[in-house]
Amino acid sequence: MTISNQQVIGAGLLLTVLMITFVYWPGLSGGYVFDDFPNLVDNNRTVLNDLSLSSLLQGAFASDSGPLKRPIPMLMLSVERYLFGLDPRLMKLTNLVVHLLNAVFVFLLVRAIVRRHEEIMVSEGGAAGLVVSPSVFALLVAGAWALAPINLTGVLYVIQRMESLATLFMLLGTLGWWQGRFRLARGAPGSVPWMWGGIISGGVLGLLSKESAVMLPVYVLLMEWLFFGFGRPGSSERRMVMWFFLILLVLPAMLGLAWVIPKVMGNLSLSNRSFNVYERLWTEGRVLWHYISWVILPNPGSLSLYHDAFPVSRGPLTPWTTLPAVLALALLIAVAFRISTRMRLVALGILWFFVMHLLVSTVLNLELVYEHRNYLGSVGVLVALFAAVLDSRIRGAVALRRSVVVALVVLYGFLTFLRANEWSDPYQLAYFEATRNVDSPRAQYELGAILVEASPSVDSPSFSMAMGVWDKAAALPETSLLPWQGLIYEHARNGLPIDPSWWVGMKNYVSEKTVTAQDVNALYSLVNAGANGVSIPREPLAMILDAALAAYPNKVALVILKANFLLNVVGDYAEAEHLLERSVTLSPSSPMMWRNLIELKLAGGKLLEAEHAIARLEQLNRFGQQDKAVNKYRKLLAEKWIMNQSGEN
Repeated sequence: MTISNQQVIGAGLLLTVLMITFVYWPGLSGGYVFDDFPNLVDNNRTVLNDLSLSSLLQGAFASDSGPLKRPIPMLMLSVERYLFGLDPRLMKLTNLVVHLLNAVFVFLLVRAIVRRHEEIMVSEGGAAGLVVSPSVFALLVAGAWALAPINLTGVLYVIQRMESLATLFMLLGTLGWWQGRFRLARGAPGSVPWMWGGIISGGVLGLLSKESAVMLPVYVLLMEWLFFGFGRPGSSERRMVMWFFLILLVLPAMLGLAWVIPKVMGNLSLSNRSFNVYERLWTEGRVLWHYISWVILPNPGSLSLYHDAFPVSRGPLTPWTTLPAVLALALLIAVAFRISTRMRLVALGILWFFVMHLLVSTVLNLELVYEHRNYLGSVGVLVALFAAVLDSRIRGAVALRRSVVVALVVLYGFLTFLRANEWSDPYQLAYFEATRNVDSPRAQYELGAILVEASPSVDSPSFSMAMGVWDKAAALPETSLLPWQGLIYEHARNGLPIDPSWWVGMKNYVSEKTVTAQDVNALYSLVNAGANGVSIPREPLAMILDAALAAYPNKVALVILKANFLLNVVGDYAEAEHLLERSVTLSPSSPMMWRNLIELKLAGGKLLEAEHAIARLEQLNRFGQQDKAVNKYRKLLAEKWIMNQSGEN
């Protein structure tokens, strides 16, 4: 019985899928981490009462992330929560399935690209280009990418389903476009539906998963330039391609820049950040080299969930490595363009990596470092690396070069298996993250929180250790309010004395540092402590809130927080009402702000004002998301009108 090459590749792909599953399997037993909590675990909007249309819409738009709210992954997570509860294992398993699908699509795309590359090489009178077949090369890239340790957070970090789903739709869209473009190059029928259908469907579904899918047309443009050359000059093929990119890329890019540039130029300081636009750009020059090294030669001591202690570049020579890093990036990009006709695959890989970072590593108001930002871009790094090593024009050592590539794939799998085991237990993960990242306030806070959770009493060594960890974390240069919040909350909960220096530290922080969303959440924990039976001293907490509002008078999250404090802790209805009215002025398009105000107006018997606020909420009722709230408020309003009339009679 003869075994075909196709069967061998199919078996290799199946083996790769099984290997990926085996490597990631230990990590499925781990818990939720970091942004999983505000986005999913503690997000009541992901709690569905049924699977009606209004409930599904509630789940789909449960996130405040991004302008489009990322409804596809949020809908999936909300439905999973409804069906199976908050079992992280099942949600991580779904993430793994998405990752496996992405690996298959990476294989199909890379194989199609290499086959086209070989056609071009042969037509130009050269050799095939690589010392392995297109299928084997694609299998090596897909396996290495799926097993690369840097991509683990795209799988075991539940909320990063946003990233992996956006990638899935982008890959599908690219494959559809490639099929159509290949037909167009050969004059075959059916090219236009494939090209447009692939990009539009993949782009729309990708954007509804995460806004990074906006870069899909740029990836397509890169492949068009390198492997199709925009068609023959003067041909109908070229005219069609030019119109395609004019409509798909140029016009949307102009509209996008017209929207982004005023926002960036109007706020160079970047709200909620301790750095401005220029400092972010300088810093990203160094960050990108870290990303590249983490893909090619991953260091378990550097890969982490937390990179909040990454030093900011305050200028081109602060630190001195900043300018050389930026110049080296420029040189790398220049080299890619220079070799674009002689080493197309290497050029593709280099530029592919930079495409996504045009979005996430430039001027947008984002944190500096996250590994999952390389989820799709790392494909390019591996394509460039493997294409350079396996180039057929390099004489000799063919077996050795093949072995090096295979060894890298195995190494990636081994390191990811070790990392997945770290992620298999929340306590273990917190310990490893904290010991590797001694300067990370987030990592130290999470270790303290885990130790507190494991403490049977305040006399236990783990409780004392947790307090010590938080005390040290509060003294870190890039600390946040979290360590002080943890210290105060746990001491109040257990009837222990609260060190006055903790309140002073918090006051100095909100007065002098940038108050982030994470800091606001820490303050919320103290304000709402009473609901959990924990009595937080009122006066020093009021002092902190007043200092924060004095520093950020127009920060709507702080306005709402102070209103919450006045209403639920102090009992000052009038001042709380004033602040909630201010919140809808600061954020007039936020349904949440109007819901807060409506509930207070109804509770205070100000029915006419409540009616006006409900009418405004109805205007903001997009896709019926506010139907339940509006109906509830209308019913309460009617009942109160009746009660008022009965009282008058």
